Amino acid sequence: MEQFTAIVKKKTNPELLKMVYEFTVWSPEMLQAVQNELERRDALPKDIDEKKQELIRKEDEELSTGKEASAMGVIAGWICVTGLLGIYIGYQYGYSKRRSVYTQKVYYTYNESSRKNGQTLFFASTILSVVAIIYTIAKVMS
Repeated sequence: MEQFTAIVKKKTNPELLKMVYEFTVWSPEMLQAVQNELERRDALPKDIDEKKQELIRKEDEELSTGKEASAMGVIAGWICVTGLLGIYIGYQYGYSKRRSVYTQKVYYTYNESSRKNGQTLFFASTILSVVAIIYTIAKVMS
């Protein structure tokens, strides 16, 4: 924290006022140092917390719903259902997560229907791949 404090002390008020609103650009430690320095200079805007809470709310809404899986990705996954690509694509759609920039809360990347389709693809691909491997080994052994 001391290194950030030393950095922000060298900045002008306009530079710090620009930085204090760039929530996704700077680390929480840097933002805290900027806020502390602006408070010390009696220049901290009153609306910082309101703007941050609004951004957190918007991000939470967006991340809570998740995004739709790519149609091409799903098609490719089902075409490659008996291979590693099908397993990988199914796993990504079924289980991948991302973290909130502001709160560090973890959300699923894809929406509910995409996750269910991804999980089905993942399990089908895993089972079919195992069966294919066993069949190939049995065929070679006989």
